[in-house]
Amino acid sequence: MDFTAIYTFTDQQIWAIAGAFLLMLFDMISGIISAIMNHQFKSSTMRTGLGHKAVLALIILLAMCIEILSAHVAGLGFGGVTVYVVCVAIIVMEVASILENLCKAYPDIASLPIMKIFEHADAEAASAKAVTDEVSKRG
Repeated sequence: MDFTAIYTFTDQQIWAIAGAFLLMLFDMISGIISAIMNHQFKSSTMRTGLGHKAVLALIILLAMCIEILSAHVAGLGFGGVTVYVVCVAIIVMEVASILENLCKAYPDIASLPIMKIFEHADAEAASAKAVTDEVSKRG
C-alpha cells in the first residue's frame, strides 16, 4: 500500500493551518510582551496560556484526522470543510486576542476606531456572564 497519497490537503487548507499556527505563536509573543511591559508576568498564567494553545493545536489535528478519514470512510461527509472552518475560527479568535494584547502593551492604540469593535464585544460578554451568573445563583 502506498502511504504517500493517503490524503492531499488543498492550498487553502494548508494556508489555513499555517495561518492558525502562526497567529497562535504571534498571540503568545504579544501576550508575553504585554505581561512584561505591565509587570504582570506570571509563570502560572503562561502555563495556562500554553495549555490553551496546546488544546487549539489538538483541535486542528482532530480536524485534520476527520478530513483524512472523510476521504476514506464512506458516509462521514466532512470532506473539504473541517480543517478550513476550524482554522478560520481559530484565526479570528487569535486576531482578537493579539489586538487585546497589543492594547494592554500600548494603551494609546486602544482609542483607534478598530478597537471599538472589542468594546461592544466586551459589553455583550459581560452581559451574558451576568445572566449566566444570575441563573446559576437561582439554581
